[in-house]
Amino acid sequence: MKEYFTVSQLNEYISGLLENDFTLADCWLKGEVSGCKVYQQSGHMYFNLKDRDAVISSVMFKSRVQKLRFTPQDGAEVLARGTVAVFARQGKYQFYVQEMQLYGMGDLYWQLEQLKEELQAKGYFDREHKKALPPIVRRLGVVSSQDGAALRDILKVLRHRAQNLDIVIAHTAVQGTGAPGEIAAAINRLNQLDDIDVMIVARGGGSFEDLMAFNSEIVVEAVYQSKIPVISGVGHEVDTTLIDFAADIRAATPTQAAQMAVPDNAALLETVLKHRQRLIQIVQRDLLVRAESLDRVMMQRIWQQPESILKNKKNLVDKFTAELQSSINNSYKDKSACLALTMVKLDNLSPLKLMQKGYAIIQKKERILRDIETVQIGDEITINLRQHRLLAKILKKEKFQHGDQI
Repeated sequence: MKEYFTVSQLNEYISGLLENDFTLADCWLKGEVSGCKVYQQSGHMYFNLKDRDAVISSVMFKSRVQKLRFTPQDGAEVLARGTVAVFARQGKYQFYVQEMQLYGMGDLYWQLEQLKEELQAKGYFDREHKKALPPIVRRLGVVSSQDGAALRDILKVLRHRAQNLDIVIAHTAVQGTGAPGEIAAAINRLNQLDDIDVMIVARGGGSFEDLMAFNSEIVVEAVYQSKIPVISGVGHEVDTTLIDFAADIRAATPTQAAQMAVPDNAALLETVLKHRQRLIQIVQRDLLVRAESLDRVMMQRIWQQPESILKNKKNLVDKFTAELQSSINNSYKDKSACLALTMVKLDNLSPLKLMQKGYAIIQKKERILRDIETVQIGDEITINLRQHRLLAKILKKEKFQHGDQI
């Protein structure tokens, strides 16, 4: 039978392809809003984005709709950022919108999208280049503004989770015309230190323009070239910048970046102690079970009176040996009698036995004759008696008439 998909399996497979496509995971679409409707019960907004030749179903969930700075209307030309994914129940793909702007700011967005494509083509966002975070962090670097709330949030989390952690702060501007160069230089300075285990690049939330420093090529390249694993924690959860794609790990907020960077030592110790206690219990229970099993084995008769067990086994062997010998003898007698009977039957069927009664075997050139059709008058034949052989010639052929006897 040929291999096949179920419908659900096919939709799940296609969904996986879309989810693993780097481009479709976060892209911008320019289009005209059509059929826009917000459902009062859920607060989700459903609409189509279309251009002159095509249309795509789109959805924006309540949490995203509430952040819109304008009310979408049919016919409005917009730029929408989101993800392409499969709605498995209906077997169709949709555009899940996370952010939407009126097309009035389109030039800046398209420039950013073009830069994103160029950097992706250079391999700056490739998964193969991503570095794993170390399991143990002794020294951590932070690239951020020393006056920003993001750094305060990061330090608060780090002090709570790992009191003995050594923290190196590389101060930099996080917005403005000079910010991209400062951020890149700070990342490079930390890479010149040999003992930094992991690095956080962070700033708090802000407008699209406020975050542009983290969308610059020089910053993305510095993150890509970093020998130290980089965690990006720029803006709020809904904000996405280009260094998020180049970083080894993207955090939704600076606080989450700090949580990802180091384990909670107190929680880790508690977990270790729980596992230790659990291991002790497992070993003790296993030893108890094995001890009970050993006791039951040692109480068996073979260990208490081994000679009686061997004696019983020897008696069984002797019994089976006698039965086997008797069976062989009986079988031999039966086979001998059967053979003798068979030999008598074969002897009675022997041609020599028949020839003793006066019968003869007639041959023509060593071929036994069974009817007169196989010889002609004048043919020489051989007549074999019990102890003699006669040579004769056919003088006449006759058939027995009804009632004739030999």
